[in-house]
Amino acid sequence: MKRIVSFVFAGVMAAVAAVPAQAQQLKIGYVNSQRILAQTPAFADVRATLEREFTPLRAEIDSLEARLGRADEEFRAQAGTLTEAARTQRQQALQQQLAQYQQRGQAIQQQLQQREQQLVAPVMERIRGIMEEVRRAGNYSFIMDPPEGLVVAVDPALDVTDDVIRRLGGTPAANP
Repeated sequence: MKRIVSFVFAGVMAAVAAVPAQAQQLKIGYVNSQRILAQTPAFADVRATLEREFTPLRAEIDSLEARLGRADEEFRAQAGTLTEAARTQRQQALQQQLAQYQQRGQAIQQQLQQREQQLVAPVMERIRGIMEEVRRAGNYSFIMDPPEGLVVAVDPALDVTDDVIRRLGGTPAANP
């Protein structure tokens, strides 16, 4: 009998302890990260910097591609009149040019990715800080960034995207 009373008492205590937890309401907010990125001046600066820094490199790649294209056209036009040895030599030269073009393109792509990460990291850190400020100021339990299609219905009043954009120095555009 004592054992049954102990179990009942433990059950009652667990139920009483759960009431305050249930009484606390979770406050959930969400952001549209794509809008934040599109409407934050710092990201526009990142894009402008990358464009300015990599335009000459893009021109270099375009030049290499054009040279490769011209060399290929010349080879095709002259292929019928070349000896087997000359044709083989030109094909090898074209393959070397293609390999150089591909290597340079990959090197530039890696350089672009590294530079982009370098420029974006402080902006992302600032955005995370702003979102934490918004979370604290609004007493949100958490803020989500639901990917497209995951949330089927949501109260627009929970959207804190505009607040985050404003705190980042941007001007929120009208929501589509």
